[in-house]
Amino acid sequence: MANQDSSSSSEEKYETTYQEGFPQEASSALSTFMQHVLSDSVDRKLVDEDGNLIFSDGNRSVEESSVIYYQFTEEQLKDYYKPLLQTEELNVSLNPLKQSNSLEKLRNPLENYEQYSLPSIAMKENNQLEIKTTENQRIIDLNNEMKQYGITGTTEFIMNIEAVNEENFVIVLADTAKGSRLRELYYLFIKRDLSDFTITQLKYEETQEIINSNVLKPFYDIFPGEGDYKSLFNNISILDVTTNKITEIKDNDLLSEDGNFVYLNGAAEELSDGEQRIQTIENYAKGNDIYEEQFDIDFDRISEKMDFETDKISIAKTNYFNEDYIVLHLLYRGKTIGEGGGTNVIVDLQNKQKPTAYLVDLGME
Repeated sequence: MANQDSSSSSEEKYETTYQEGFPQEASSALSTFMQHVLSDSVDRKLVDEDGNLIFSDGNRSVEESSVIYYQFTEEQLKDYYKPLLQTEELNVSLNPLKQSNSLEKLRNPLENYEQYSLPSIAMKENNQLEIKTTENQRIIDLNNEMKQYGITGTTEFIMNIEAVNEENFVIVLADTAKGSRLRELYYLFIKRDLSDFTITQLKYEETQEIINSNVLKPFYDIFPGEGDYKSLFNNISILDVTTNKITEIKDNDLLSEDGNFVYLNGAAEELSDGEQRIQTIENYAKGNDIYEEQFDIDFDRISEKMDFETDKISIAKTNYFNEDYIVLHLLYRGKTIGEGGGTNVIVDLQNKQKPTAYLVDLGME
């Protein structure tokens, strides 16, 4: 997405071109979307260096007690989804690519993670977190460090790495006793040389107090974002690092996967068509009327293009949103009962002045 100058008019918007089928050419935005599709929700891309992409293989249970990394190159990824570019079908299920036996052909276990300065992390008995880097090694007694949260030796954690940069990394600890949807999440921010760390939560009602305490200030550079504005890992808060002021993202608005943009009304249960607007997190936090992108979506036109039996929308929601790609799920009502048709809509924003919406059923609901 091309950056829009801060003085650009809020009235500047562009007509969307509709095209049936999957995109016919590989692109960086499509590859980033495919990375999202082919990774688990707790996998994290940690390194993107000279065409090498390195991810953490997310843990999903307490039995998975260490961080494991895998890798592939950008070219290997493009070869993997290349068959999709060659199809003219309007139903292109992504499920075959996501099967474990297929993914094994793409994902290569990373053995030499020290080469990329990635930490070795393992949860030992009695909540002893063992961390080794090329510079140091340390055991953190979580029972002792998290007493204020009521953590004891009987607490069981699902442990994952969230982000890594040159100075810091972040580990997320999920308390399994709270249930799958209500788990308490704890963030362990730690220096790469293991000289300092802090453990905190980023709960909605407590985040401003935590920021005001300045315990996270040494770790601000690990948060996604550019300049003075950062998005916190809780996906609902934007931080102005110069003032320590937090702006909460409204319930109907959606933060992008990379944490740099907000899709206004993109998280609404019933997404509306018409004008769509995207802001940088800075402009969103400032509450101004400057937009990174403005474009139209026309549900009636999509129904007509796909030759559906009705133009009455039943479900409209966002499946994916990142800097250059939005993927929607649309389901139309039947004329009397049942369904009138459904599709995914891939909105390609790489050319800001000529957005293209690809109409193809990916099986994403």
